[in-house]
Amino acid sequence: MIEPIVELVAAPIALERDLAQAFWTTAQAAYPTGEAWPLASFERDLQAAHRRYVVLTVDGQVVGYLGVIQVLDQVDVTGIAVHPTYQRQGLAIRLFETLLANLDAGTMVFLEVRQSNLPAQRLYQRLGFQVIGTRPAYYQHPNEDAILMKLTV
Repeated sequence: MIEPIVELVAAPIALERDLAQAFWTTAQAAYPTGEAWPLASFERDLQAAHRRYVVLTVDGQVVGYLGVIQVLDQVDVTGIAVHPTYQRQGLAIRLFETLLANLDAGTMVFLEVRQSNLPAQRLYQRLGFQVIGTRPAYYQHPNEDAILMKLTV
């Protein structure tokens, strides 16, 4: 396997459409049950203020991403996906480690995760996230509560 490259990017405008398509394609593969954002949501997100992405590439192709909104000392994770071909290789952890290494001490990082997604919850706990609450009926298809988690860098 080619060594994956994980980097923090602020996308140049010319690349936004290509990145949005790559993120959407990755999300569709990673979330085959319809949980992935629509392409238009990725396009809007890449153009919005305070959005950042950590991007995972192999041979120049995007195979994973971690999206966040950062305002001052608060970061909200908006999404993470790794193409199934590259899952279970520690790459989601590398995406988070890259993000966390680029944050100032004291920054609070928040995320939501499906109540039934125990592997993701274990991953986040391994990174140091703590459960801080629930958000009833947050997810659709199927309707499900979200577990709220927080990490202070």
